[in-house]
Amino acid sequence: MYRPPAFSVDERDELFDMIEGSPFGNLVTSSNAGLEATGLPMIIDRDRGDLGVLRCHLARANSHWRSMDGVDALVIFQLVDGYISPSWYPSKAEHGKVVPTWNYEIVHAHGTVRIQDNVEWVRQLVTDLTDHHESTMLGQRAGRPWRVTDAPADYIDRQLRAIVGVEIEVTRLEGKRKLSQNRSDDDRLGVAGGLAESPLDSDHSLGEAMRSTM
Repeated sequence: MYRPPAFSVDERDELFDMIEGSPFGNLVTSSNAGLEATGLPMIIDRDRGDLGVLRCHLARANSHWRSMDGVDALVIFQLVDGYISPSWYPSKAEHGKVVPTWNYEIVHAHGTVRIQDNVEWVRQLVTDLTDHHESTMLGQRAGRPWRVTDAPADYIDRQLRAIVGVEIEVTRLEGKRKLSQNRSDDDRLGVAGGLAESPLDSDHSLGEAMRSTM
């Protein structure tokens, strides 16, 4: 990943936080058939290995899993992103030397894939994923979180047989936070203000990310 120093994110826990904040990763591998990619919700085990271990699952009917065991992989976690208009820069009125750009946050996780075609391993993964995401929703709605054990056991067993587990030991972790850090404070505030007035919720999230780094 191209990462100018102003945009680079290198601190391990900060990278983990970014992944947990946007845990839907695009898993990319290469095989004799060429590049293959599958988007998957993932969970990161922070305390395993030097750079953590990612866990996820694919549908058994998805042939991608059959060509990835033991291969190198790239997982792309795309966080907030959006178009930045030069009209938001106060410096535009001063000298006009401004152009459009795109702001974003992203994490690339490189590692080695291991297929876990074991129903109990997959059961634990599904339980961990469910518990994690249900707990994050508690502040957004009332009621008891849903648990895997709420569904009939035979139904869950059938569902588990239809998926295959994937584990990725991360060997390289790179993050980038391109949020106009190379602009003046006035220009950055102008961009954040412009994003706040956008009709797009995604732009509002990008603006909040910018303000959090000022």
